[in-house]
Parts: sequence; C-alpha cells; structure tokens
Amino acid sequence: MSIGLNEIWDGKIPADEMDLAELSDKIWEIGELDAIQEKVSPQLFQLHIAINTIGNWQSDGWDGIIAYQSHLVPYISEVLAKFGLQHLQHAFDEVIAIFPDFITFEDGSLYCDMINFLHNMRLKVSDERLNAYTQEERQAMVKQYQEKLNQLEKMTESLWGYGSPMDGWAMIFDYIQA
Repeated sequence: MSIGLNEIWDGKIPADEMDLAELSDKIWEIGELDAIQEKVSPQLFQLHIAINTIGNWQSDGWDGIIAYQSHLVPYISEVLAKFGLQHLQHAFDEVIAIFPDFITFEDGSLYCDMINFLHNMRLKVSDERLNAYTQEERQAMVKQYQEKLNQLEKMTESLWGYGSPMDGWAMIFDYIQA
C-alpha cells in the first residue's frame, strides 16, 4: 500500500507555502526520489516533484534547477503535463533536448562537465565526448541553451512568479483540492 497525502500529513490539508515546504520535508525523510516514488502514491509523488520544481524555480530559476537539482529533471516534464502545463512542458523539453544522448541527469563529474559546457565557452571540460564538439558547435549549443532557457523563464514568470496567483502556488492548492 502506498502512502498518500492523508497518511503523510495526518489528514490535514496544507494551507500555505510553509505547509507545502513542511510536507515536502516530510516526504524527503523517506529517502531519495526512487525510494519516494516506490513508497508514495503517484499523486503524492507528482505533488512532491511539483512543489520542489516551483520552490527551486522561485529560488534559482530553471537554470538553477537544471544545474543543481539534476535529480528532479527526469520527472519534471511528466509532472508539467499532469498539471496541464503543456506549453511549459514543451519549452522545458526543448531545453533538455539540447543535452547529448549520453548525458544522464545524475549528479557527477560528467553532468558537471555538461553544465560547464553550456554555461561558459571558457570553462574547460574533461569529458572527451564533449571536447569532440568544435568551438562553433559548442557556441551554437550554448546560444540555443540560453535562448530556450530564456523563453522558458518568460513563460513561467506569470505562473509561478511573485504576484502570480497565490505567489505561484495556486496550481498546487488546486491539485490538492481536486
């Protein structure tokens, strides 16, 4: 039997952003995302990913999520779709499509190299597959990454930025009440 919102939150309904942070902290106590996904209901897992995506976006934007929260990345597209945000899902998928096929979204030296590769042409990377790209190819990828990321940021601001409905948390509360 999987854990649902009522079980983990003792039948209470989160009322504000602080409650959502507390709920997410309780879920993180289960373990890493693979353990969480095994133990909680699909709805609670999606809620957890959404809370973390919005919270991290509000702190560091999409680039911060992609660069420093790589463990969330494989789940974000599906969660955006589940929340009816297909336009964000499409824009997010376009950013992720820039990453070569050999990149996995796991924290490690290869992923760090990939982020450095996309962030600044002057940063050295050690992975030979990344070094095989020409300067022109890398420059094109860096430019594409920044352009797609900027488009995604603009689309997200009205949904999750401060001054948006419930300062970006409206979709979470709508999901909980559904």
